[in-house]
Amino acid sequence: MARYGFSPPTRVFEAVGAGACLITDEWKGIDLFLEPGREVLVARDGAELAAHLEALKPSRAHEIAQCARKRILAHHTYTHRAIEVHELLEGSLQKVEATE
Repeated sequence: MARYGFSPPTRVFEAVGAGACLITDEWKGIDLFLEPGREVLVARDGAELAAHLEALKPSRAHEIAQCARKRILAHHTYTHRAIEVHELLEGSLQKVEATE
């Protein structure tokens, strides 16, 4: 994944899948998995982290956590990745068979 410009940390998916409100550093591609401000909080530096922590109320943290968990479980589980790999391999195999 790093070759394509970003490498999503597995811990992001594990924490969100477990129902945590996540504050993470900024990394390219995060918006492909979670919507900043709605499903995850992004801190570009220590000052932003402190601001998030100061402003974050339990109800807002719960809301962010629930939105993120819903998205991760709907689109980004190991089962989803296995299906994608299977479909890619099946498509590649069909292309090879069609050219033979």
